[in-house]
Amino acid sequence: MAVTKSLGGGSLIGMPIYYSNGENFGTLCGMDLRPHHFTDDHIDLFEAMANLLGNVLDLEMAHSKIQTLAVPFVPISDEVAILPVIGDVDEERTERILEISLEESVHHTLEYLILDLSGLISIDSNSTVNLMKIGKSLKLLGVKTILTGMRPDLAMMAVRENSDFDQLMVKADLNQALESIGYTLVKN
Repeated sequence: MAVTKSLGGGSLIGMPIYYSNGENFGTLCGMDLRPHHFTDDHIDLFEAMANLLGNVLDLEMAHSKIQTLAVPFVPISDEVAILPVIGDVDEERTERILEISLEESVHHTLEYLILDLSGLISIDSNSTVNLMKIGKSLKLLGVKTILTGMRPDLAMMAVRENSDFDQLMVKADLNQALESIGYTLVKN
């Protein structure tokens, strides 16, 4: 290798790191400036570490996919989409909600994004403030945010944290939100 030529004599051991699908992530390398004879135990150790790193990378990829699924983005027309917030929300999930909201709003050239909180189980105070900031971020992109499903405890927490509601239209439920922007639900 070019790097080892410039260092002179020494030792290098390398083991490829693979995802479970067989795709190569990279190589786990060990290098010493002194010559060293690697035994089968050394090779087995590096192989075990490379396999462990591959498993960790697979877990990280699975976690990322779960996080994406944990923020379902539902377009209902060319200009309107709903993002239901379901379950528990912490700061990491709030960041993911913000990312998805911004990316998908731009991708779909939305006019309105409805954040429905009716499925929310729990949220910490920092995340409440950050959810309110989504409206400000979307406004910079020309997207109006409508908040629905606000529970009394969440409303009290948002007021206690001095969250800024001027960027958000708040409606009691999804039906009211859709009606406020000219949509009606019609049963055929």
